[in-house]
Amino acid sequence: MDRLVVLRSFVLLAVASVSAQSPAEVPKPSPTERVEPQGPERPNPIDAEAEQRNSPVRALSLEEALRVGAAHNVGLRAAEIAPQQARLELLFAEAGFEPELYGSVGYADGKTPARNAFSPANETTSLDAQLGWRQRVITGGLFDLAYQPTRFESRDSGGAFPERQFSSEWTASYRQPLLRSAWTDYGLAPINAARYRLSQANADFDRAVQDTLLAIVDAYWNLAFARENWRVVASALEVAEEQLRITDERIRVQALAPNDRVESEAEVARRREELIVAENAIRAGEDDLRRLLFDGTDTSLWRINLRPTSPIPPRVRTDLAFEPLVEVALASRPDLKSQRSNIAAAEVALLQADRDLLPELDLVGGYSSDGVRDQFHLAFGDALDQQYPDWSVRLEFVLPIGNHAAKARAQQARLEVERQRRLLHAATLDVCKEVRDAVRTLTSLAESLQASAESVRLATTNLNAEKVKLRVGASTAFDVQRRNQELREAKSRHLRNQLDYRTGESRLLHAQGLLRATE
Repeated sequence: MDRLVVLRSFVLLAVASVSAQSPAEVPKPSPTERVEPQGPERPNPIDAEAEQRNSPVRALSLEEALRVGAAHNVGLRAAEIAPQQARLELLFAEAGFEPELYGSVGYADGKTPARNAFSPANETTSLDAQLGWRQRVITGGLFDLAYQPTRFESRDSGGAFPERQFSSEWTASYRQPLLRSAWTDYGLAPINAARYRLSQANADFDRAVQDTLLAIVDAYWNLAFARENWRVVASALEVAEEQLRITDERIRVQALAPNDRVESEAEVARRREELIVAENAIRAGEDDLRRLLFDGTDTSLWRINLRPTSPIPPRVRTDLAFEPLVEVALASRPDLKSQRSNIAAAEVALLQADRDLLPELDLVGGYSSDGVRDQFHLAFGDALDQQYPDWSVRLEFVLPIGNHAAKARAQQARLEVERQRRLLHAATLDVCKEVRDAVRTLTSLAESLQASAESVRLATTNLNAEKVKLRVGASTAFDVQRRNQELREAKSRHLRNQLDYRTGESRLLHAQGLLRATE
């Protein structure tokens, strides 16, 4: 009995001593403590075992990964074409107001039979040309200025007409709509619509960039988790191998039966199987990250080991407030900007459709000056000096009967504006929910980090205690294995919480529309 009391006292002292000196103990942070990020870790010998053999290693920080992905991601290279196409559409719409120069040349030859004494047989030959300049203006009007010279030859049997004449004529005309298709808001509608589509395309591309960056963040931290989890599994394997060594030693001194080795061997085999699975997870994580970062032109990149170097422990925030974050999101989210551009473009289409309901009423004005002589320079001089001017003004009116097509288009445009506004309202609610979820997730993860850190500390203490008890014969190999499994699970949970917090920080920036490659 006395020997048992002494043995228990020795075990308690050993446990207390190991617990106090254990380097694996994780201190419990205070509720308001801010965990400072650590610097890049020194190369760990165990890293080499987790990487592909005989392959180069590329150390990669999160910031570098974001920059590389933003520059080389294949999906982004395709998405960046859309704003370029929209910019060309804007140029096409603006080109509608560019002036154009036109011209023509013609030749005609004809014969007419004699009808009476006053209309003898006649042969005519004419050569004419036209050179003009016209331009559409932003009020919807069309201006046209043209010059037309003509050479006319006539050969008749009676000699009643001159054989050769030259004409020269200047004409200017302007047509201005007064109701349908009139004034600057209608005339500039195609340009304004193209500008809104360009704004939408830029916002959509910005959204694609942020979605891609978030995917890179997820892949980066998943790879970091896979590598760190490999360390945890490798550490558990070391404990299992140490336990097998102790069992062999105790069998050698006949403290245990040879059959007791089977349990320790099974534990080592399980841990090695877990290590194989963990290493495969690293390879899969590297492939996921490579797919997001590189364009595949260099096939050697598939054989490079990617080693994340950004510190894992996060800087825990305790000052998260929902309302100001939502205000930033509503002002910065690219999908909301895109939807607002959709509404603006729909309103432009509605303006055009409403204007098309009106009847056509056009003001048409014209002015001309011509001259006809037997010599071209004389005819040109008469036209230039405006010796024989003509001018006219008239109103043209068209009233469509029924006008059902225009009414249908106007109603359709009105419904489209309402639909886009409702979509914006729904998107605004989704943004508010995303920000709330991101804030709530970070707050929850901050509490989970404290709890999982405490779990690691307690699991480490329990394992050390069981190992000491096993050395003095007060425990069994099964108990040590159970404590080893508990520590492995606690470390994995704590690591997962850390990386989830890191990802959650990026998700909060993404929810606000602020995720950038330079962060």
